[in-house]
Amino acid sequence: MTKKILRITASVVIVILALAFMLGIYALTVTFSTTAITIDTSKRFQTMQGFGASSAWIYQDLGAQEDVNLKNAAMEMLYGDSGLALNTFRYNIGAGGVEVDNYEDPLRGAESFFVADNFDGNYKVFADESNYDFTRDQATLDLFDRALATGNIERIVFFANSPHYLMTKNGKTHGENYYDNNLKEECYEAFSQYLLVIVEHIYNNYVRRYNRNIEILISPVNEPQWKWGGDDASQEGCHFDPKPLAKFYDTFYNALKEFNKSHDTNFEMDIFESGNYKMILSTRTKFNEYMTEFEKYEFFQDITHISLHSYGANESVFYREIFADYMAKYYPNISISMSEYCTLEWNVDESIDMGLRCGKVIMRDVAILDATDWSHWLSIAKGGYEDGLVYWTKNDGGISSLDVTKRYYVMGHFSKYIDRGSVRISSNYSDFLGINGVECAAFKNPDDSITVVILNDSKKSHRIVLNGVSGYSRVKEVLTDSDVNWQTREYDFGGDVKVPANSISTFVLTR
Repeated sequence: MTKKILRITASVVIVILALAFMLGIYALTVTFSTTAITIDTSKRFQTMQGFGASSAWIYQDLGAQEDVNLKNAAMEMLYGDSGLALNTFRYNIGAGGVEVDNYEDPLRGAESFFVADNFDGNYKVFADESNYDFTRDQATLDLFDRALATGNIERIVFFANSPHYLMTKNGKTHGENYYDNNLKEECYEAFSQYLLVIVEHIYNNYVRRYNRNIEILISPVNEPQWKWGGDDASQEGCHFDPKPLAKFYDTFYNALKEFNKSHDTNFEMDIFESGNYKMILSTRTKFNEYMTEFEKYEFFQDITHISLHSYGANESVFYREIFADYMAKYYPNISISMSEYCTLEWNVDESIDMGLRCGKVIMRDVAILDATDWSHWLSIAKGGYEDGLVYWTKNDGGISSLDVTKRYYVMGHFSKYIDRGSVRISSNYSDFLGINGVECAAFKNPDDSITVVILNDSKKSHRIVLNGVSGYSRVKEVLTDSDVNWQTREYDFGGDVKVPANSISTFVLTR
């Protein structure tokens, strides 16, 4: 018996050593040789809709500044061709929290257009535009107008973090307690009309002056699964349990349908703005419980996409694969919109490492979740937290400056070179164990060019052959690493490309 055990043990050891040897050879080969990305334009996935960011909070301050050059520069950095060329503007419709909530940061209690003094106890007043003052929130509207003037905005998402405080159970823009369903049920229609009156005014007085064909989406609820209440509430927010949320969406859907019919518009309802797709595994506020309730109503038949946030999931492949499998199994005809993300960390990290962290989130949301669009949370922040693309600061003399981090440049590798209407195509990388730290995504653009984004999160540079792109003879290369930002060069394409250590590169191939 002992000899038999020894023979078995020896065999196992030999197998382990052989595997280790082969893996070692594989690792050395991958590390020191040229590897390949095989692109297959016949294998197509989602059609891209664009990239964006939110107007929340700081716009209420920056837009009030007298420095026109400062405001124009900020919008150019975000929406202009020389900047990120974002095509999606997320407009935050305030709930009036600045009037009633004592938030530490008053900008988190956004100004509302509705004049509270006009409320007479009858909620029908919210449907009458004469009860609104559209000289309010002018700071945000000023920047919105400048963003539209860049000519790049093709999609606008009007989103609300909370109903107006006059419609809530506790008269505040957050719940009295954790997980309170704070919107009064008798106010479902009033809240719907509140949003439609505001969107109609902004659409007619701002959007139509530039382009009537801009896509308009209205997202009435933001992150309904979060607790949004208690003494530590620090910003506008409203929790909804699955049943009341589904019922409210049904009310809003019917109001929007009637609005579109009477106004000859085609505004869309945007749901679900889920705080985190990890919640498919949570014990409370499970994602699938909300979807089950949504399915009971007519509106769900018209839903073509749902919006999610990547907060807390960060770079995790595990959660993305679980969620992607869930959607493919139960809702194969519903696409994913990734509408908010920041790293939820203090301080402002300007390093390439932080930039590549954000790049991985974008890459994996697009390549694993098949996200059709991707938006960062705050477009402009004031510093101290990892939540902005552009940081606005004032020195002691009152002089303003606009600064960015590597995260800004990394996002530009996607937003500047993946056009709306581009289709993600298959891009298989030969390093199947991920030893190289290389990730990629490829897109066929409407003009027949191919964009390949390659992120190299390793300490070694790599030369990579691009297979499947015969007929493409020129390449535009854009590089960001610890030393350079959007360094660009063009040359004849010889079949392979080089990606430096700790970098992100975008290659645009043309015939």
